[in-house]
Amino acid sequence: MSITVIKAGLQSSVQAGPFRALRRLAVPSGGAADTLSLALANRLVGQPYDAAAIEITLGPAEFRADQAMAVAVTGAPCQVEINGEEVEPHHTLHLKAGDRISIGRVWAGCRVYLASSAPIAVPAVLGSQSTLIGAGFGGLEGRALADGDVIPTHGSDGRTDDLVTPAELQPFFGHGFVLRVVAGPESDRLALGMAALARKRWRVSSRSSRMGLKLQGTAIDLNSATPIRSGAVFPGIIQCPPDGMPYLIGCEGQTTGGYPRIAQVIRADRHLIGQLAPNATMLLVPVQPEQAEQILAEKIGLWGEWLPGLTLS
Repeated sequence: MSITVIKAGLQSSVQAGPFRALRRLAVPSGGAADTLSLALANRLVGQPYDAAAIEITLGPAEFRADQAMAVAVTGAPCQVEINGEEVEPHHTLHLKAGDRISIGRVWAGCRVYLASSAPIAVPAVLGSQSTLIGAGFGGLEGRALADGDVIPTHGSDGRTDDLVTPAELQPFFGHGFVLRVVAGPESDRLALGMAALARKRWRVSSRSSRMGLKLQGTAIDLNSATPIRSGAVFPGIIQCPPDGMPYLIGCEGQTTGGYPRIAQVIRADRHLIGQLAPNATMLLVPVQPEQAEQILAEKIGLWGEWLPGLTLS
């Protein structure tokens, strides 16, 4: 009982929920880069929202079902085929033993999620089945998937209800993003205050990974170049090195850093970081903490009926 990797693509890996309460031990959060897309895929195959699935970066990739199972594809828009015939993402899809599912190159966004009704049976390490690629543990042997890998699964006969994500709940990904941010611990170092972030359009550089993304644009002016003592950083923190080009911490980013933490992407928008591909553009829109709480409540409420219990961690 397994899924065989025919073509792994640029970077595919087993990802599930994050590693929780371990940052004091220098263990990054990790987990799916886009937690909402993971939840939507798992919903269509009857699995818990944070169950292990295959995260595919940019595509293309191809997999073979070695048993009957239901699968679902969500995340970045791309062409999906079963045995060469095009099928729809955001639908429950049924595979027979030997069927192949192909994920094409994404048209926008960055990451695609392939969930299965046959639970992925890699061991849980430190409470999660996710792969920390930088640290080399979790998932399948602590690494990205390779051609020919066999991903073990538990049994499934593929008899899952046929579901479709409601059209109004299918996220749209383009090449431009808006991320809302609140002030960071060292935002007082911004020479023009938080308004400086709102006046710039940023482009994601090729120096991007699950660990973080280097942003390109007009350099930020800081009112002090005095070094700061290293402090805690989290996914969504925006740090500003001396060159004025910010760095956005991703899901697998480090746990401490010594550059000024000028802003923090709000929790409601954090899943979007996983869909930022090289050359994508973004606007950073400052909001107040109380606004961030309201936005989170509204966003969870929007998906609440379809995804009851969603937390957007």
